[in-house]
Amino acid sequence: MRRFLNVLILFILGGLLVAYSVANRDAVRFVIDPFMDKNAAPAIEVKLYILLFVFMLIGMIVGWITAWLGQGHWRRRAKQTHKEATIWKREAENLKRGIEAATPKVPAPPAPRPLRLV
Repeated sequence: MRRFLNVLILFILGGLLVAYSVANRDAVRFVIDPFMDKNAAPAIEVKLYILLFVFMLIGMIVGWITAWLGQGHWRRRAKQTHKEATIWKREAENLKRGIEAATPKVPAPPAPRPLRLV
């Protein structure tokens, strides 16, 4: 059921993307420097939907980088906590080995002899 819903959502999103692309298929002139004369400024002519998709992709990448940098504190804290946990685990194992070595080994009592019928 979950897979079906995923496929359905992907089809709907794909349909919306195609409709968006068809609605914005006209070529536009993208001027790199808007303060220069329109004819002298470096520009590229590209379809509008391609331009919009490129800018959306750039926005997603910038957002991803911003979120990644913002979560650096938590990653650093997790790394520090992992190191502390490793140290504590190693110390507990050493103490356990020390206790086992320090306790005298008591020999096991002899096994009871089976009763003989007379």
